[in-house]
Amino acid sequence: MREVFSMWKNTRMIILTALSAAIYAAVLIPFKGGIPIIPGITEVRPANVFPVIFGLMFGPAGAWGSAIGNTIGDIFGGTLGWGSIFGFFGNFFLGFLPYKMWGALGLIPANDVSQTINSWRKLLAYIIIVITSAAACAIIIAWYLDLAGLIPFAFLSVVITLNNAIAELVLGPPLLLLLYPRVKQWGLIWTDIMSKEDVSPGFARQLGAILAIVGSLGGLIVGVGISTGLYGQALFQFGSGEKGQVGVWLGVLPFLILIIVGSLMMSGREQFVEEAE
Repeated sequence: MREVFSMWKNTRMIILTALSAAIYAAVLIPFKGGIPIIPGITEVRPANVFPVIFGLMFGPAGAWGSAIGNTIGDIFGGTLGWGSIFGFFGNFFLGFLPYKMWGALGLIPANDVSQTINSWRKLLAYIIIVITSAAACAIIIAWYLDLAGLIPFAFLSVVITLNNAIAELVLGPPLLLLLYPRVKQWGLIWTDIMSKEDVSPGFARQLGAILAIVGSLGGLIVGVGISTGLYGQALFQFGSGEKGQVGVWLGVLPFLILIIVGSLMMSGREQFVEEAE
């Protein structure tokens, strides 16, 4: 995770953070009054395609930009509230996990680590990354809002996961194929800007990726199971069942820890192989 902080000494990474935040917020804000799913909390968000794309291309700058952009969107979209606190962290991981997992799954060939989808193996890696990061973002936000007694975990976690994943799976591949060659030509891919020494070396990166997947999907499944089975929450009925229950908090917390531990185990250094050669 060293690069998350070391990037702030690099002017171009700071600019990419600001650019990511501005684009994400600019696309989020118009939809704030569009099709609300939970008024004041979330709505249909095609802009959710950007965190994964920015995370892959801009690395830690994309993660920070996603978190900051979501907060700006809440401020100017009139939805700033308690959900914005963990909305920041959830959207950070929505951009953070993609670049961490890109070279850690064992699917990306060592001789072509470019952050684009130019093979079926990369497409498969992208799909796994999208589902994992979408679920991670969802349980981070839903865990907090259920604990605060505001929104039921089952409903919110499923809604956010689907809201994230649909945009990323449908719009992401063509957008990445369109943008990557131009961004690469401009020398703005994060591995073209940062030094390999500024990136955490990590350890057991494939195990770290597995832990992140288990933490994200396991947290979603277990959290929904506990909240629907014990507290009568419904998947597609907002406000049903009991909220703010310790059982949900305790059941999901270990999976949140797995996500954090898994992300610390992964590196991102392997994406420098292409440039090193």
